[in-house]
Amino acid sequence: MRSTARSFPQPSPALLSGTGATPAHIYYEPRVIRVDTTCPTSLPSPPRRPGAPSAQRPAMAHTSAGPSPADSVPFPRPAYLDHSALRHLLQTDTPSQLSSSPKPDLAVVRTEYAGGRRRVQRSPSFDSDEEDSITPGEISSRHQENNPLMSSALLRLPTRWSEEYRSPMLSVSADGRDLTYQGSPSNSDKDAAAARTIFPIPPACGIYYYEVEVTSKTNNNKGLVSRDFKLTRLPGWEKNSWGYHGDDGSSFATEKTGTPYGPQFGAGDVIGCGIDFSQNRAFYTKNGALLGSVFDNIGKDCDIYPAVGLCHLGESVRANFGQDPFKFDIEDHVLQQRNTTWSRIQTAPWTWPVADGDKDLTPASTSTAETRAKSQINDLVLSYLSHHGYARTARAFEAQCSARGGMSTLRLSKTFPSSSTSRVSDHDQIMDMDDVPQTPTIAPAPMDDIEIRTRIVHAVLTGDVDTALSDTRTHFPRALDADAGLVLFKLRCRKFVELVLEAAELKKRMCAEDAEMNVEADGEDKGISEGMGMDVDDEADISSTGVTNGFGGGSSAIPIKGKRKASFAYYSHSGLLGVIAAKYGTALEHAVAYGQELQSEYKDRPEMRAIFKRTSVIVAFEDPLEAGGDAADVAGQGARVSLATEVNQAILLSQGRPAHPALERIYRHTAASLTQLALIGNGAAALVDMPRELLDA
Repeated sequence: MRSTARSFPQPSPALLSGTGATPAHIYYEPRVIRVDTTCPTSLPSPPRRPGAPSAQRPAMAHTSAGPSPADSVPFPRPAYLDHSALRHLLQTDTPSQLSSSPKPDLAVVRTEYAGGRRRVQRSPSFDSDEEDSITPGEISSRHQENNPLMSSALLRLPTRWSEEYRSPMLSVSADGRDLTYQGSPSNSDKDAAAARTIFPIPPACGIYYYEVEVTSKTNNNKGLVSRDFKLTRLPGWEKNSWGYHGDDGSSFATEKTGTPYGPQFGAGDVIGCGIDFSQNRAFYTKNGALLGSVFDNIGKDCDIYPAVGLCHLGESVRANFGQDPFKFDIEDHVLQQRNTTWSRIQTAPWTWPVADGDKDLTPASTSTAETRAKSQINDLVLSYLSHHGYARTARAFEAQCSARGGMSTLRLSKTFPSSSTSRVSDHDQIMDMDDVPQTPTIAPAPMDDIEIRTRIVHAVLTGDVDTALSDTRTHFPRALDADAGLVLFKLRCRKFVELVLEAAELKKRMCAEDAEMNVEADGEDKGISEGMGMDVDDEADISSTGVTNGFGGGSSAIPIKGKRKASFAYYSHSGLLGVIAAKYGTALEHAVAYGQELQSEYKDRPEMRAIFKRTSVIVAFEDPLEAGGDAADVAGQGARVSLATEVNQAILLSQGRPAHPALERIYRHTAASLTQLALIGNGAAALVDMPRELLDA
């Protein structure tokens, strides 16, 4: 144990706690492979973190004493934070200071997040042995703007010492990283001085780490403190503060007597301090070596700030919040903790819940517990394959599971008759899905329906809207009537877009032919004017003027083979140009007429007029695909994919089937729950990165 008087002379890295504003509420939309994920609207708002009454004051530290861009050098998010599932919310500086991070400026940390939608689309692929024939569509900029991880208020990371929240006896350098003690030369308790950072440590980090180099003398302590920590005390002496003191190597946790923890440290040493929110414990390092975990229940009831305490004249330290490489391999440490968290998840025992009266999910009474679990998982996979049109894969999966006895009462053989005549067997399409009302059934659709639905979707993806409309009218007419004919109207709008794109492509060909023809004509003229040698016909006549070649004052009486060849090419291009020009004129007239027909037919439907207005923007561009912006969004492959998704949904709903298979709904619910847990301070949830572990592996 260590007395206050003896521990006082040492500066110490510390952790401060404090009750700040309510953790930000964000609507999170987990990314599902080839699935457009949207935010559940019923997510609970994170509760306000409890704290002492004195902490319920305005969060002035969040908005004041900020460094000017000229003084504070911007730096990217430290690499170890890339292992956080909420890494996109973590930001070191404002966007104006970070050119590589085009995110909105922030004035306050942990303000209420605006509900947003995250639309992540993947290029469509096929259940086929052949190479994918669809060009991957680009994700539109509009989708990125609607992504809450890109557009909502972000979580600011500690990057410098605060000018406001520091003892008057400490001076802060212009870049906010250096602290120097300039107080009384006496060594009494009243001369202790501390400083903390401007922003607290977001629990969404999972693990946060910073280092402090002792640049002068030996008496300091480092650690973590609360927002309301007294800046005239060293970290660890007061409530909600924790510190590692350098004079004797003791740790202090809200106490005036220390506990032996590690070696002493002094000038030239680099002391690291971190907090693991998955365990709510701190850890320290010295010169790159881990000293071990210390303290318990840190950050459960209050916000935590990095802090340093000094007490001797001339003492100085320099902090590294990620601006420079760390002495300690923090990235490997975080990776180990992340793997440990996943190991606990994978080894945790679980039982499969079965709803009363749910016949589809009720396993056979004679199955063992393990067989029941496997059969339910197989059913989830099978319904997913059926839902997204993986017909051949679903059939093969059903056969394999049946052979192994791993299927429940959901047997594909009852609804998936074997078929070898499908016209689209090599193009079993997967589509992105949007949020629509759910229905309880998860039974797979009949094979014929899947193949027809897949053919329709494939037609939309390849721009063959006429085929999509014809097949949908024939086999799924109710899908076109849904939402007062909205899907039908969108398909017709897409046909208008395809007609405009066809005309634009013909115009590009026409311009290319015209340019090639002009180049050949220019080459011919240049060759003749420069007296270039030409092949001469053996039966050529000699003119009376004696001019046998060249470009003289009269007409040459000698037919020039080179000239004749160029003329043939010229007239060939000219004829082709005329054909293309005629096709272009016809295509353009057809597109305009079809657009006018749509505009007239839906003139009394304001919502339809608004959609067509956004669609018709492509007419203003010679090449909508190359124009970028809204035109490219409307004309590009991504718009085809989105429409294919809506058509697929409409067909499924017209059959009384869910717009999302159960497997996707489970994924979405789990991801949203983990996000909310991470935002309210559960560090283990922040280390569970579902997309990286389950989708990107």
